[in-house]
Amino acid sequence: MNPYRLFSLVFSYPTEKTVAAVSEAVDDEAALLTACVQQMQCTPLEQLQEEYTRLFINSYPTLLCPPYESFYRDGTLYGSSSAEVKEIYKTYGLDYTYEGEPPDLLSVELDFLALTNDGAFLERLNGWIFAFTKRVKEHSGIYGPCAEELEEFLRAAVAR
Repeated sequence: MNPYRLFSLVFSYPTEKTVAAVSEAVDDEAALLTACVQQMQCTPLEQLQEEYTRLFINSYPTLLCPPYESFYRDGTLYGSSSAEVKEIYKTYGLDYTYEGEPPDLLSVELDFLALTNDGAFLERLNGWIFAFTKRVKEHSGIYGPCAEELEEFLRAAVAR
């Protein structure tokens, strides 16, 4: 499985299907995501879902780790960065439509990289992703290792 797709699954809402897909993919990519996968495999699904919701969807009084590019670039959701990302997708013939989520959702951006391997888009992602992963590492013992492994992978991808 493409590593970008694998990270997209990790940073998607956890379901039995996504957790199983991550576990199966890691069997193929033994060195990739070991700490992250161990966390996901050892944590009950309900706890993964609660943690995902707390970090990325809803927590009081503010969202701890918004998984949206526009939050980090523009300071708001659905900012100009969101519109720019949607236009980039269109240049590849992809029409992003997902009810309730902007096109700059991290898992969608990672899926886009899995499809295109677009170097300029990778650089764009690297312009904000480390602020996101820093927050995740500060706020989650479950997703923190996943954020660390995403950082390592992206640093290596840029170096190539």
